[in-house]
Amino acid sequence: MTEDRSRATGGGYRAPLTPRHFLPRHWGSWLGLGLLWLLHQLPRPFLRGLVPGLAWLLRRGSAKRRHFATLNLSWCFPALTPEQREHLLREHYRFAAQGMLDYGMLWFGSAATHAARIRVVGHEHYLRLQARQVPVIVLSPHSIALDHGGLRMSQLHNGVSFAKRLRNPVVEWINHRTRTRYSAQIYSREQGLRPAIRQMRQGRNFYYLPDEDLGAEGAVFVDFFGVPKATLTSLARLARLTGAAVVPSFAWYDRAEDRYVVTLWPALENFPSGDDRADARAMNAAIERAVRERPEQYLWTMRLFQTRPDGAPNPYRSGSTDRRADAAAGPHPPAR
Repeated sequence: MTEDRSRATGGGYRAPLTPRHFLPRHWGSWLGLGLLWLLHQLPRPFLRGLVPGLAWLLRRGSAKRRHFATLNLSWCFPALTPEQREHLLREHYRFAAQGMLDYGMLWFGSAATHAARIRVVGHEHYLRLQARQVPVIVLSPHSIALDHGGLRMSQLHNGVSFAKRLRNPVVEWINHRTRTRYSAQIYSREQGLRPAIRQMRQGRNFYYLPDEDLGAEGAVFVDFFGVPKATLTSLARLARLTGAAVVPSFAWYDRAEDRYVVTLWPALENFPSGDDRADARAMNAAIERAVRERPEQYLWTMRLFQTRPDGAPNPYRSGSTDRRADAAAGPHPPAR
């Protein structure tokens, strides 16, 4: 099946450049964009040399997010020692720093650069489905390289996805421009699932990231790394309504090759099954398998378990967010 590789038009939300983007309060953001553009022009060894320092700044810059990550790792990997979890967290921030610096490549790189620096492994799983004209949902966890993976997939195939508007209008403008540069249609969550269904029926894949905790509505509690998590049931519903196959994926940074990779796996079998709990657990299991291969590159700073069964308290609000709280975080999961 041949795709029309036209740029996305119509339907998705817009983030146009307006005069308000140039108000004095946004000048710092423009300076930041200029710095990333400059760094993109410099040799890669120089850029990579900045990673340790930026990782240290990111780690020290948000005690709250560091605390979230520490708790998540203690709940999801209770068999690891505190020292092993601390090492994993430090690696997480190093990869986060690399990904942040490489937004210059995403925002300002050429199409040839994107093709050369972001490769797809397991592409044959997608292509087989495409040849049979089967709609595809690319199940993508929130990894540090999620934008890198989404960009490359939209460069190869017409796609649709959801995004949360960023508070910074300058960053929102350039990020949205990049996400829609090739073929992607981007919708806001407030627009609901109907636009995605409509676009999938027109031949687009759906790049879907359903692993956030968005509350109990539209969710069931099933295990994620052994901890009950409010898990959306929308993936199975979308697959059922569109007849789509669900292809698990994970976008990550290959430090040895200094390139980004989108790994695709074979489509989930017997999905959807018609049982919301079983399907939600199958989705979480697929995400777990991907994350376990490269746990340091998952976005552990999310509040993965903030919604608890039976209205139990949000575990992320129960303690302080200083270094002593980080050190004291034990392997006890939130209330079941």
